[in-house]
Amino acid sequence: MAFKSKSVQRFSVRGFLAAILHPFMTSPTDAPGAFTLGDSNNDVGDWHTLLLNNELSSRCELERMVCCKCTTRVEHEFLLMYFRHPTQHHAVAILVLDRTSRPDSTENDICNGSSRSVGIGQSTVVSPSVSATPAHDSIFTTPNNGSAIESYLTKRYGQHKYLYNLDFSISARPLAMQVSVLLCVLRKHSPTYHLWQYQCYWYAYTVCEALKRIFPGYRETTLSEGRSRFCGQEIRKAESVEAVCELYRAEWALFENAAEEKRRAKEEEVHRLRMEGRAQRQPEVDEERRQRE
Repeated sequence: MAFKSKSVQRFSVRGFLAAILHPFMTSPTDAPGAFTLGDSNNDVGDWHTLLLNNELSSRCELERMVCCKCTTRVEHEFLLMYFRHPTQHHAVAILVLDRTSRPDSTENDICNGSSRSVGIGQSTVVSPSVSATPAHDSIFTTPNNGSAIESYLTKRYGQHKYLYNLDFSISARPLAMQVSVLLCVLRKHSPTYHLWQYQCYWYAYTVCEALKRIFPGYRETTLSEGRSRFCGQEIRKAESVEAVCELYRAEWALFENAAEEKRRAKEEEVHRLRMEGRAQRQPEVDEERRQRE
């Protein structure tokens, strides 16, 4: 898929006014799954379906990803994704992506393996048992304002810190649809949450590293230490980046082929209807010609 080429930054009155008026601009609500009126929490598969059904949603561009870590005893890791609207360029939506075990699964505390859920902030993020349990990969969306996302993060995760940023260049930003295909591939690759392989550390690490390989135009900024660590110790996780990238490339090729077939079918249908319309009007055209003669 082609991306926009990087343009030269120039001063313009229009851009200057846009920067001044930015705080007063209303947030769009025409891109479900990214820009919404209210809060939503979707499984990655449901999020993919939302994007499939809305062209604007699928064309939102990922310009930044931030890896975050709870500073409480669970030390859960999650990701923030900053998507820019494809037509209303002042608007940026912040989505929260993370992996936990299913709420109805048996959940254990990471330190002692006891069967229980662990509170973080005013909500609960659970640690799974040592044995594999169903994974819950989800995306949270909220209205496009800073107070809403900060309120959600504080309520769900409590105290947390930012580990690093990934900023993608304007010429190589992943589309929301590409991100959703990658997340669906991850889900197929490891549908279970296993404490020593496919936990939140593995998920955050694999998402970021896969995006870095697939979309190499990025800048990484380290903000604090502690990535993939619990109580200062590095957590063992499966090494899946290369396999996930290969699966993504194959899946994305299938997606593009299907989209191309759909586009051609639509063009053929439009052409057919146009020809039928001409055939229906032909007697009138012939009659007008005879009258002129």
